Amino acid sequence: MDDKKRGILSLVIRILVVIISLGMIYWYIISSFFGFGIIVGVFIFSLTLLTAVFYTPLRKLLTKIRRNKAMKIITDIILVLIILFFVYAAAAIGLMIHGSKKQPPEGATVVVLGCQVRGDVPSLALKYRMDAAFEYLSDHPDSKAVLSGGQGEGENMSEAQCMYSYLTAKGIDGSRLFKEDRSTTTQENIRFSREIISQNALDPRLAIVTDWYHEFRAGIICSRQGAEYGAVSADTAPHLTAHLVTREIFAIPHEILFKR
Repeated sequence: MDDKKRGILSLVIRILVVIISLGMIYWYIISSFFGFGIIVGVFIFSLTLLTAVFYTPLRKLLTKIRRNKAMKIITDIILVLIILFFVYAAAAIGLMIHGSKKQPPEGATVVVLGCQVRGDVPSLALKYRMDAAFEYLSDHPDSKAVLSGGQGEGENMSEAQCMYSYLTAKGIDGSRLFKEDRSTTTQENIRFSREIISQNALDPRLAIVTDWYHEFRAGIICSRQGAEYGAVSADTAPHLTAHLVTREIFAIPHEILFKR
């Protein structure tokens, strides 16, 4: 490839990187949250944007820096770490998708993982989870469900009670629903739900209802607690997906390395 063609190809790639980076930054910003996922996501794609825009002076600067042997080693290490991060991020997203497709055992007890209630109103994420639970319970009329989630700050009722009210209002028989209203974490969701399942002689196998991206990590927790499980994946609001998936990319190794 001659220099002219190489220059055109470089320009096209840089333009694509700029467009993708701007699109991703916008995707993070429209979530209207200010949290870890957004900070990291905006930071990463701001770096890719700046790299594409200032590619030529950055390349000249890097060439000058790498003339020093020690700096060459350092920059090589940084480059390898960046590549490894993006490989890991792609693998983590693949694992999230795979985890969301794991079919629950036939007759398993449904466990709906709670999410924020704003006063008396379920958050959008909780509504999606309740809708997924309603659909599954409607399709499996013999199944029972544990609704798992305590009452947090700014919540006028427990997440379990909010789910119970929603599902019974949509026609699910209250005798099929068991409320677990103590938990504040996913680990507690599953542990306390299993206690209720044992106390009421329900099927110990679990059908975990949560957002698709969260199913893999919930599965790790189930396996750690010795529970057989499958996924009943809820949708995630499109404008929240980038933020939440980015946060989950970092939550998975934290779960594996630091939680037992």
